[in-house]
Amino acid sequence: MRQLKTFLLLFLVACSGPAVEWSEGEVQADGRAHHSLVLKNVPGGSRVWFQVLYDNCEVVQPEGLSIQHFQGTSCYIDIPADAPKTLSIVYSDRPLPRHSWAPEGFLLQQKGKADKPLPVTYKFLEHTATPIDASWFAARYQVQPGDMIPRPKVITYGAEVPASKSERPKGWYRITISGGEVAVFAIDQEGEIYAQETLDKLADELPDMVIEDWPDLGLRGFMLDVVRNFRSKEEVLQVLDIMASYKLNMLHFHLGDDEAWCLEIPKLPELTAFSGHHALPEWDLQEIQALKPANDGKIGQTTFYTEAEYKEILRYAWERGIAVVPEFDAPGHSRAAIKAMQSYERKTGDASYRLQDPADQSQYWSAQDFTDNVLDPDLPGVYKFYGVVFDEVIRMHKEADVPLPGIHIGGDEVPGGSWAGRDRKQVKDTFTRGILALAQERDIKLAGWQEMVQGIAPETLEQLKPQLLFVNAWSTRGDDIELSYQLANDGIPVLLSNVQNAYVDLAYSDDPTEIGLHWGGYVDERKSFALQPWKIYESERWKGVDTPVDWQHAAQGRTPLLRPDMIVGAEALLWGENVRSIQEVTFQMLPKALGIWERAWNSCPDWPTDKAFAQDFDRYYSIIKAVEMPRWEAAGYEYKKR
Repeated sequence: MRQLKTFLLLFLVACSGPAVEWSEGEVQADGRAHHSLVLKNVPGGSRVWFQVLYDNCEVVQPEGLSIQHFQGTSCYIDIPADAPKTLSIVYSDRPLPRHSWAPEGFLLQQKGKADKPLPVTYKFLEHTATPIDASWFAARYQVQPGDMIPRPKVITYGAEVPASKSERPKGWYRITISGGEVAVFAIDQEGEIYAQETLDKLADELPDMVIEDWPDLGLRGFMLDVVRNFRSKEEVLQVLDIMASYKLNMLHFHLGDDEAWCLEIPKLPELTAFSGHHALPEWDLQEIQALKPANDGKIGQTTFYTEAEYKEILRYAWERGIAVVPEFDAPGHSRAAIKAMQSYERKTGDASYRLQDPADQSQYWSAQDFTDNVLDPDLPGVYKFYGVVFDEVIRMHKEADVPLPGIHIGGDEVPGGSWAGRDRKQVKDTFTRGILALAQERDIKLAGWQEMVQGIAPETLEQLKPQLLFVNAWSTRGDDIELSYQLANDGIPVLLSNVQNAYVDLAYSDDPTEIGLHWGGYVDERKSFALQPWKIYESERWKGVDTPVDWQHAAQGRTPLLRPDMIVGAEALLWGENVRSIQEVTFQMLPKALGIWERAWNSCPDWPTDKAFAQDFDRYYSIIKAVEMPRWEAAGYEYKKR
């Protein structure tokens, strides 16, 4: 009986404690929606924090109350001292595109007390999703014993061994199965790894057959953003297992951005001590001790990899034929590093790692709603800082006995208005030359987003080219579709990362119950499969969810590809703003990302007509359904079911 009374007491306390109710509102005449936020039992004089994607919130009622934007996704409401026990707020914002965009990460902050997460319940309106022709996913093809993704180049059934390819490219292998006996030949270690992955997918009992196979593109990758929502070491290893099963050879590891710095740098411990997703211990919004939590607002969790964990990830990847390219985005997207080094300076008085000039009066608003996230390339501290980061990363790879192909330095989305009063092109040139000098001194390659090579002096670009591992051509909508070939023709190694094909964080469709963004459209299994490295203008066959485009004439008047050797690979990319768990990671990957990985392995599809594309896609999706999905089910992966 005592236990029952204790349970009832705890239950009543829980029910009467602070809580949040959020309801989606109807769209008004001005095109904005009026959402409602009910705060129950929130003490007067406190502050309630929450996270919202691309906020533009204006309180409609009650008068005198306001929703303040802090930085990025973080907003807060100051609760009046005389607030009622139940405070109902109606506010105007953009219509909610999907449930996963609803405000989240509600925290109660009171002076002298630890931040407290608030439980929240949601109520959504009914929305109708755009229907997609289900016949695309009917899976009519009769799957053969050697079928898998990526599809082997040559499969010959029977006892006779066919003539082998005379030129054996990197990663080539041949598997011969005769009378139940298996023989494997490979040209190199990569080929041995790929042959084993193929054997792992074959059934136990097989007819006599010969598989001869090799990759077309040298770099076949996946970009994982762990900054916006952290993934544990164990979860990263799980992602690496998925990557290995599709014969990928590069993890583009996004480790440093505005919201956090996710790799321990022993010589700069403040980076991870300060720049994780911590609670904000200061009431005055100065972030004196830690960064404010972002995106999902979670507090009290580990949000970086120790040196030992990073080395374990490196070794685990390399054993599976996967190299790791770490990314630390700069000179924009640098808020976590900036704030951490400001904290270091306050504690030590050492200004030699200063990344931002305190006297800078620049006013800007970044793509992710930050107003203080840009480095000052004229400060020597920038290059001292990145020199240490480069040295520590190089050391970790060396001690792990794992190659470092290069370091990705970002270079993207520096907002207009930054570096006020100075020539932006000149300042960017200063940054590029400074980072290039660091790389040259250490004999390491650099990678970056497309903006890295845009808007700099021609002589600087020429000096940079030999040091480049690759540049991600990502913003390729509309006329920008020519960018991939323009960069390649200029002698710049291009990693195809077309948003309309390769950004798997974009939602499958406009179904509001599914996670994902849609600023670059929607990406489903057909759109990733449609990527064509050598016919890039034919890679977009639909606009929106399902509206066909005239792909047959898309190349007319466009830049031709003159340097195919500069198309060095392709990768699928998963940004983390809207991803909350490893289950959501695999859901966005599977099967969406497989189209990019199929095309990186087999880069020359033959689709002269819509019918040819449809038939090839049916074969592809049939294999996914018959061969790949049962493996995902057995492994417990979440994936998109049709």
